[in-house]
Amino acid sequence: MKLLAIATGCIAMLLTASGCSSGAQRTVEPVHWDLNAIIEPTTLRISGYIGSSSCSAFDSFEVLEDENMVEITVLAVSKQAGACTSDMRLETIDVVLSAPLGQRDLTGCLPFEAPPGEPDLGCRTIIPNP
Repeated sequence: MKLLAIATGCIAMLLTASGCSSGAQRTVEPVHWDLNAIIEPTTLRISGYIGSSSCSAFDSFEVLEDENMVEITVLAVSKQAGACTSDMRLETIDVVLSAPLGQRDLTGCLPFEAPPGEPDLGCRTIIPNP
């Protein structure tokens, strides 16, 4: 019974993104993503900038839609413990919408600033994944 209580406690701690046995804090936060392609009117391919392979991992993505906009949020788990490698992991995600994107606003990408002289299309800027 005591083992079940410990396991249940660890699961509850994992669900709150705090970990079980280590003292390292875990956080789940939204990260930048790029639109790679519009595969079909209802399918978008995006790449989430997850972070260091030694300290970060893809968690999930969320999609909110209405008749005027589509908001996509990519979430990454980050463990704040010690030094991290300097690589940048990308997670490719195919997002299936309930209706075609059409002229709806596409938001949630946490866009980088457009370079001077280039048009700023926000989240609609297509950046092919290398």
